Amino acid sequence: MEKYTEKFANKIVQLCISKYNSLKKTGKPKNEAEWTLLSCFVQEEQCSHTLKVVALGTGSKCIGSHQLPSAGDVLHDSHAEVVARRAFMLYLISEVRMAAEGHSSIFEVKDGTYYLKSGILFHFYTSHTPCGDASIFLKQEWLECVGNVLETKEEPTISPSVPIGNSDTEPPVKKRRCQGSSDFEDQITLQNTENAHVKSDDIKKMDDLEKEKTNLAVCTGDVNEVLSDTFRTGAKCVAGEAPDPKLPGSKYHITGVLRTKPGRGDPTLSLSCSDKIFKWTILGVQGALLMILLKKPVYIATIVIGRCPYSQEAMKRAIYGRFEDGLNNLNLPEGFSVQTPALVQSNIDFAHSRINIAKTASEGSKLIPTPTSIIWSDTSVHRESQEVATNGRRLGCTKKNIGTSKSWVSICRKAISCLMLDLLKDARWEPADFNQLTYSDLKYYSESYNQAWNILKSKCLSNWTVKPKHIKDFKVK
Repeated sequence: MEKYTEKFANKIVQLCISKYNSLKKTGKPKNEAEWTLLSCFVQEEQCSHTLKVVALGTGSKCIGSHQLPSAGDVLHDSHAEVVARRAFMLYLISEVRMAAEGHSSIFEVKDGTYYLKSGILFHFYTSHTPCGDASIFLKQEWLECVGNVLETKEEPTISPSVPIGNSDTEPPVKKRRCQGSSDFEDQITLQNTENAHVKSDDIKKMDDLEKEKTNLAVCTGDVNEVLSDTFRTGAKCVAGEAPDPKLPGSKYHITGVLRTKPGRGDPTLSLSCSDKIFKWTILGVQGALLMILLKKPVYIATIVIGRCPYSQEAMKRAIYGRFEDGLNNLNLPEGFSVQTPALVQSNIDFAHSRINIAKTASEGSKLIPTPTSIIWSDTSVHRESQEVATNGRRLGCTKKNIGTSKSWVSICRKAISCLMLDLLKDARWEPADFNQLTYSDLKYYSESYNQAWNILKSKCLSNWTVKPKHIKDFKVK
């Protein structure tokens, strides 16, 4: 497999989009004004030089803090990155099960402990820059790269008549470096002054970047004010972190702090995807429960971002740079280590992204995120068809079925912990009474993971939000 270049990134993205396209229409955007986000985990087998998608997720929604259930049966965070990661956990549990039963697997077992086989790597793709810290960077960084003009209205949208680069033409390397995305839920805002709005009808696509900048200056009257602004994120600074100044232009946001995602009119306790991905680089993507059986965490080798507004510098800052001082002093338990995955951008975009939908939507259409999330994994659960969730529950769930297994999606806490409990029983794991175990109890037995998490919190993530005790104390069975 070639080094982690744009060519490699394009191969990953093509594979992920092909898998998405192969799925049924259920859960995908229904009309010309709906958009969604896509994330995937790709497995690489170095010996055979093969790549395959093993987990996929879409979505952009989050459950508010006052709507969190106490039974563990609702998916709290349905951002594509988180959905894909939980689907990947399902895949890993399935592979451990296969190894336990003596079948072909990416894991091998020795003395009741499971090891990831050598030569197996994982790559993470997301169609957009993760929400939160990675989405905050100067607009000039992107505008200088693609030479495009965006329009802001009361509801931030991207004018469909303004092209976002030419997908059929590969730009020069110097320009490609910056192409990428701010969080599309946050969207682009050129709102520095009342008179600084660029009318799309006044701007024509030009091959020459300098002509494009000249047109922008003519329309706005002050191009410097536009270019010195930053992309915005809807994620809010958590309590204990420095707050956003919310001053004009580039001083609106502060960088380097932990943020929570916005909910549907209700603040959430879910950390931004930038923050969660950083956590994965230290603790792995397998979660606490599976670490009861694994020798080492499962890490990702690369993070591939699709074609959208992007800053390599902001991405580096978000994923590891902002915590550099704390990371230098970590004394992690055996098996855990500080990872710095390669950050690569592809020049291939996702057809159902907000930017692409904006380009083809009818004039006057209000762009809306699709309310559903697609869940797919390379397991028996999803091989026949993808699973679709809405409001954290299975699509089509009736009021009568709420609270029963018929409403669960396969990646909610309740479902995952049930699978893990069955796996632990078969492994002759002997804790206290199985029938009395709660989700919190199960997590407690993951000693190395808990130790690593406590160290990480003390050094880097002291303001990480704490979920209420009642939503973690549900009985697994």
